[in-house]
Amino acid sequence: MSTVAHLQTAPIARQLRQHKLTRAYAIHRANTGSREAAMDLLFGGLGYKRPYPADWAEAAELLTSDEARCLAAAELYVLTPQMCDVVIAAAQGLTRDDLQLLAEDDLPSPTGLLVLPHPVLVRSVGGDLGDVRALCWHPGQFNVPDPLAADGVRGLPGVRIAVFHDTSGPVRPDSFLELVAEARREGTPLPPLLLDAVRCLEFQTQRATDPHEVERLASAAQAVDGAYRKSAEMMGQDEGRLLGEYASGSEIDDADDSFAWRFLYAFWRLCEQRIAGVEQAETNHAARVIGQRAGLSPDVRVIRLRQRDERAAGEPVGRNWQHRWVVRMHKVRQWYPSEQRHKVIYRGPYIKGPDGKPLLGGETVRALVR
Repeated sequence: MSTVAHLQTAPIARQLRQHKLTRAYAIHRANTGSREAAMDLLFGGLGYKRPYPADWAEAAELLTSDEARCLAAAELYVLTPQMCDVVIAAAQGLTRDDLQLLAEDDLPSPTGLLVLPHPVLVRSVGGDLGDVRALCWHPGQFNVPDPLAADGVRGLPGVRIAVFHDTSGPVRPDSFLELVAEARREGTPLPPLLLDAVRCLEFQTQRATDPHEVERLASAAQAVDGAYRKSAEMMGQDEGRLLGEYASGSEIDDADDSFAWRFLYAFWRLCEQRIAGVEQAETNHAARVIGQRAGLSPDVRVIRLRQRDERAAGEPVGRNWQHRWVVRMHKVRQWYPSEQRHKVIYRGPYIKGPDGKPLLGGETVRALVR
């Protein structure tokens, strides 16, 4: 995969990672007011322990190299457009409290790369617009300071999640176009999937959390990211450019900075239920040869929506529906006595309406409107 090779070798991949890390640090610093606390939140949230890298260049090298190795080992999953719509709708019905139910056996495989059929526009908590095209997961550990621990750190088992944007997607701010041009000048053009954010999510967390923590972090992100956008605009850059016909308000508003977690958790839970059908895609000889040369598995799992209903019983033939919608899909916290824990399950859904039409909100779960 070209993204793996780019992460392994391209200097510009490290420059971009350094920019992302320093920006994330600025948000944590604005939130906590403490350099030490900000470093713990940033690097502990990535699964690293003290001592942290000596500088941002070393940190960028560490994180970029780690993500290249994890991406190379990931099993590949591809969502069909219909299934992608259902996962988006399910994700928007989840809360941060639901994420606390996540357990290791919820994952369909220890590592994975989930590729979406199209870019999904997401408005970040800081106000930036991104076009999410893939999400990768692999084993991780959320580290938090603990004075009672031998090394001063308590490691919480979890999963590390990386978000990839679509390099050819509709979000085209001037800063991104400058990055594209610089990558070409250096002889390392950007790959189709561009690494954006990386974070860890612990399994079945029991940590006591501040109820205002998310609100404070959102305020810090809005201040820091807003300052970056204002600085770019003062230099004459257009940071809001979009290509294609995307109506205002059609993007997903990630108000609590958890959409990537909620999307993957919804996908993992749906994979265990009759809603989703998992099929092994056929790969030709050329794909297998390329995979072997790159050290990557050519196997691909296609995730389809199992339940479909284009027309209800007794409905008149020839009805010209202008939309699709998710019918009777709702979330349940089901108690499993044999495991002594709750799991999120979904009752339903099915998609009604003709393929290719916009998806409207279902009866109980909101959906992406395009």
